[in-house]
Amino acid sequence: MSFAPIAIPSLADIPGVYTISSGESFTYPLVRSLLESGVIEAEDVVRRPRSELALATAALTRRWNRITDGMHLFDWNLRIDQALDGYSFDSLKRTEQLWAMVRTTHGPVSCKQVSVGGAINALEQVREGLGQTLLAALYDACDMLPTICTPAYALGLAEYTYWYGESDESFAIEEAIQLHDCASREELIDTFDFFTRDKFFRDMPVWAASPKRVLSRTQVKRAAARDEFAAEVVAAMDTIWNVVRFYGPFAEVGTGGAGLDAIDLALVVRWTEDDVVGRVVDDFLQYIADGEFLGAASATPLSIVGGDIATWLKQMEATALLAKAVEHLLTLLGREEYQAKTLVRVFA
Repeated sequence: MSFAPIAIPSLADIPGVYTISSGESFTYPLVRSLLESGVIEAEDVVRRPRSELALATAALTRRWNRITDGMHLFDWNLRIDQALDGYSFDSLKRTEQLWAMVRTTHGPVSCKQVSVGGAINALEQVREGLGQTLLAALYDACDMLPTICTPAYALGLAEYTYWYGESDESFAIEEAIQLHDCASREELIDTFDFFTRDKFFRDMPVWAASPKRVLSRTQVKRAAARDEFAAEVVAAMDTIWNVVRFYGPFAEVGTGGAGLDAIDLALVVRWTEDDVVGRVVDDFLQYIADGEFLGAASATPLSIVGGDIATWLKQMEATALLAKAVEHLLTLLGREEYQAKTLVRVFA
């Protein structure tokens, strides 16, 4: 089947039209949308790609590489599909819609991790509340990016995995005592290594999972003025704040549109390298393995027809700029001098 050609700017040695020959319901509207919205540029067709899918892939790859250029902690890979990655049913597959998914190169859970507890404690020593305030601001920035596992996020996984969605083990432990015929709470915890809220916070303060901005901006600036490291961190946080204020709008990312739990994480921010976050993530992955999940760190529904894809990619440029500012802050917080082990390693 052949369709009418779509006009593109006529340049020397570049065809003035490109004919989409595919009748496949996904490829044709996708390529047409990318052409009409300017995602496919003249350089993408000059080599006369072998197929419409190859043309779309080349254009999206070029654009995505430009967006993610310079990242060193985040591992963002783009997948465009009509079906959600990891979702085994076709109920969310629609002909008029596609999903823009951000995944890591090697899948769950191959991301890097950064430990920030030592640096945050050092900031607390400069002034009580300084580390907590900056951590709260960092978490807010992380919430604007593809799924990042922070201590706050990990606590949510623990509540879901161990405690039936409750804030602690009170209800779950009573049921487990009866199930295992234990005489007491202590016997259950010691015999079956039952995971409790106390175990989660064994290596970190409670506020690490729910930090508050306990200091004003003036108080933060005054505290930073008397410590070189604090000044560096606050300057990095100011960069993040300026990106948020002046470089939006930002792309819709996360898993809200899919309504599924992500098993691929873009980054793990933990308190120390030997805290319980690793156990929580591993247990969560085992718990959810037989259920419905999202095999990506982010999934955004976009219309195939029109300019949705181009708009989202444009907004991802601002989101990537924010991500690189967050990377800089995390690099400071993860400095070798503030922890006993390495700054960054592959999460396992």
